[in-house]
Amino acid sequence: MADKGNLPLSIMARKFLAYNEEQHLRPRNPNIFRKELYFFYGTLADPATLAKVLNLPNQRALQPAKIIGYCCVLWGQYPALIDDRFRGTVHGVAYEVQSPEDVKLLEAYETDRYGNTACEIVLEDGTKVIGRTFQWEGQKGDLVEGVFDLKGWQVGGLGAAL
Repeated sequence: MADKGNLPLSIMARKFLAYNEEQHLRPRNPNIFRKELYFFYGTLADPATLAKVLNLPNQRALQPAKIIGYCCVLWGQYPALIDDRFRGTVHGVAYEVQSPEDVKLLEAYETDRYGNTACEIVLEDGTKVIGRTFQWEGQKGDLVEGVFDLKGWQVGGLGAAL
């Protein structure tokens, strides 16, 4: 009988063993840039706001998307994304960030209260991709239950605390 421990691994087995999900979810290396999808759920989900923040000459198309295992609460008038595997899904949009300068502009806009973190983005067609989003890193006591209404914000309204 052949010793199964000495058999070469199949290509599929080698790929499986080489895949390391943590590698895809670890913090990004600021010295290496690659275009990445970002998930926006608040004011940056407004194409005009995103264009203004990134100094774009025109508005970009944003893809409807969602992330699972999070919820939004409010920090003043603004939505804050927090972990919550029980409440489910946050709907928003995905946008492919084009440069490290864009990342810096987005991080400045979001302030130090929001961290640039990895997440799994589910696109409208069901495709799942590893991307990034801005998640609340401030004090939990600064947050209140509420719903951010993008359409209301676009016409001058604000998030509505419950």
